[in-house]
Amino acid sequence: MKAEVFFTDMRARKPEEASVKKLSRLLERSGVLDVVEKGDLVAIKVHLGTPGNQRHIRPHHVRVVVEAVRERGGHPFVTDTTGISLLSPRGDAIKVLRAAALNGFTPETVGAPIIVADGLKGFSGVRVKVDGFRLKEVEVAQAIAEADAMISLAHAKGHPRTGLGGALKNIGVGCLTKKGRAPLHLAKKPQVKPELCDGCGLCADFCPAGAIVKEGDAYRIDQEKCLWACGCWELCPRKAITGWSEMHHPSNEELCIRVADAFKAVVNLFGEGKVAYVNLAYDITPHCDCFPWGDVPMVPDIGMLASRDPVAIDKACIDLINEAPGLPGSASEDVGALGPGADKISALSEWGPFKPFRKQGGPMWKAYIEWAAKAGLGTPDYELVEIT
Repeated sequence: MKAEVFFTDMRARKPEEASVKKLSRLLERSGVLDVVEKGDLVAIKVHLGTPGNQRHIRPHHVRVVVEAVRERGGHPFVTDTTGISLLSPRGDAIKVLRAAALNGFTPETVGAPIIVADGLKGFSGVRVKVDGFRLKEVEVAQAIAEADAMISLAHAKGHPRTGLGGALKNIGVGCLTKKGRAPLHLAKKPQVKPELCDGCGLCADFCPAGAIVKEGDAYRIDQEKCLWACGCWELCPRKAITGWSEMHHPSNEELCIRVADAFKAVVNLFGEGKVAYVNLAYDITPHCDCFPWGDVPMVPDIGMLASRDPVAIDKACIDLINEAPGLPGSASEDVGALGPGADKISALSEWGPFKPFRKQGGPMWKAYIEWAAKAGLGTPDYELVEIT
C-alpha cells in the first residue's frame, strides 16, 4: 500500500492562504495530530539552528504546531539536542539556547518551553536496546525518552552525506545524546599521534571523562573511558589528535544504515502511533542547518508536508526537490543541475563545500531511503494528497 503524504504549497494571494493558516489546516486534515492524547507530554522536535545560518524553519510555524497540540489536550514542549563537540557552536545547552534566541526561537515566540533534551553538556540520556543492522544499543536524549508523544518538525534541505535532512535524520540523529551520535558519524574514537604531541596537557584538562592520560612525554586516550564526542581533536594546537575527517566511516552509506538503526530505537520507545512527521520544504539549502552559514536556496520554496510515514515524507521531499527548477546563482547552477527533473541532490557531490565528503561517496539519498525502508520504518511508495 502507498503511504499518504499530505501537501500544501507556499503560495499566498489572500489572508486565508497565509502559511500559518495553511499549516494549521495541514495538521488537522492529515491526521498527524492523532498521535496526541489528552495529558500527553508532547515533544516537538526541531532544529533550532546555528549562529550564522539564517536558513531554518520559522518560529511562527513552530507556534502553529504548539497551539494545535495544546488544543488536543497535550502539553507541548519544543526540543533539540546539543551537537557533537563541546567546542562547537551548539556544543552545550547554553550555546543551543543562545543560538535559538538569535534565530528567533524563544518560549515567547513559539508559545511553549524550549528544552535541550540531552542536558547541559549533551550526556543526559537513556540507553535503548535495538535490533539494528549495525547498532544494538542507542543512547536517546533524556527528555525525548520521557515524552509521551512526538511530532518531528523538520526543515527539508540537503545534506553532504545522507543527501536529505528531513524526518529520518531529525529523529535518527537529532534525538540522541553526544555519545549516541558518535557511532553514527564516526568509525573510531580519537587517538593521540605521539610524534606530534608536545605534552602541553590541554586535552587532558579538557576531557570530561578523564580519558586522556600522560605516558612519558606524550598523552594517550583511554579508549574505554573516552566518550567519543567531546571535541578534544578541535582543541589541540598541534593537531596531534585524529581529526573529524580521519574518523569518518569509509562510506556515507554507513551513516545512512546507522541513522535507520537509531531512528528505530527512538520510535520504539514511544510505541505504535505516537510519532508523526511534518517537513517544511522552504529555504531549501544544499547543506544542513548545522552549517555556520546559509547558502541561497537551490530551488524555489516548495511547501509543507505531513505524514505518519517518515520514509514516504522524506522520499516525497526528495522527489519534489529534484522535480523543481533549480535557481540561477545557487548550488543547483554550480553543479549543472538547473533543469526540472535533474537529480540535484546527487549532483551536490560536485559542489565545492562538499568536497571533504566526496571520498566517502557524497550525498547518498538513495541509500538513505533504501535502508530506512529495509529497517521497516516505512515505505518509499506514496500518494501525494494536496490540501488547499
